[in-house]
Amino acid sequence: MHTSTTPTQPTAADLPPALTRLLVKEGVSLGCLSFEERLMALGWVWAGLPAGLVAPEAAVNVALKSQLAGPARFLDVDHVELRRWLVDGGWLQRDGYGREYRRVLPCLPEAAAVAAQLQAVDTAASAAALRAAREAERASRRAHWQQQAAARPQDGAPA
Repeated sequence: MHTSTTPTQPTAADLPPALTRLLVKEGVSLGCLSFEERLMALGWVWAGLPAGLVAPEAAVNVALKSQLAGPARFLDVDHVELRRWLVDGGWLQRDGYGREYRRVLPCLPEAAAVAAQLQAVDTAASAAALRAAREAERASRRAHWQQQAAARPQDGAPA
């Protein structure tokens, strides 16, 4: 008897720690990241683009704006600068006239390893799950602090 197993899609828990730390932040500048963190951030955006993407610049701009409004909203960059980072990093190829862009596997070994790790990730769902978990954790800590503060005697009140 032969049983086949269907590969499961990676979840937020399967993401590299360096990436999960970035995803819950705000206002992250690509230029200020370490090499590893920049690879993770660019790989995250790349993974959120449609596999096999071949599109004119206008369509790529729309896709990148969508990423920056959703899964990659931790980045403080506009879509034009992000497109340049992706092209320079080998995540996107541009034709000689700058009219057509392709989502490709990067040639740099470290980037290719990140791509292999992230290519099957649903970036929108994973980012939403991580951010929701982070917000729930913060709300829990806030409620705990408020409970403790309410239980403390106030200044000047009899103990």
